Amino acid sequence: MSKLLGPKRAAGVDNTARRTWDKEEFRQKAEEKEKAAKAKAGDDEDREETPAEIRRRKRLERDPLHQGLIVERSTLRQRDYQVDLTSRLGKTQVVGFNTPLNQQAGWFCNVCNCVLRDSQSYLDHINGKWHNRALGMSMKVEKSTLEQVKNKFEELKNRKSPPPDEYVPDGFDAAASAEAREREEKREKRRRKAAEAATAGGAGGSGAAGGEAGGEDADADMMALMGFGGFGTSKK
Repeated sequence: MSKLLGPKRAAGVDNTARRTWDKEEFRQKAEEKEKAAKAKAGDDEDREETPAEIRRRKRLERDPLHQGLIVERSTLRQRDYQVDLTSRLGKTQVVGFNTPLNQQAGWFCNVCNCVLRDSQSYLDHINGKWHNRALGMSMKVEKSTLEQVKNKFEELKNRKSPPPDEYVPDGFDAAASAEAREREEKREKRRRKAAEAATAGGAGGSGAAGGEAGGEDADADMMALMGFGGFGTSKK
């Protein structure tokens, strides 16, 4: 009974050493697997490709590593251009059946030759794995050195923050913001002109009455200076 309730003994396996792999053995396995896949593809030549197989074939055709253009993928690099999301904002476009992909509604990726219908899908695509693989990059980021981190901090410290009136929120372009500001200024100018015209119209009517009253007061003052009390009236 004590043997059944006692602690379980560990198996005698030496797992303290680093695990090693026989590269030659795995290379032969990969070659055999590739030959079997080719043989199966040869047997199924008459079979139509599934959508998943078509996508995979197109991705491999765009991949420079599989095409033999590069030997190894580079690490993920920072984008050296500004992503344009607002150049076609507010514009009308006629789309037909024969319209090329790069002229259709949406955001066109010339690397993968596809159209994304909204900006969020486009950003997800250009930041995704398959797009960066087509550019010859992996999703691994290069490790920064201490000197690079110090230089980056120094650059951010010396960078001047934009004035509040020039601040542009994320997802908007400076041109779109300037255009909206210009439209608002034109509206404000039209409102100001309408208000001035209304004020001038109201002041014109009251000004005529005020002018007549002012003329009568001036005549009364002149008669009082000349010694006339009035012309048959009871006023004094």
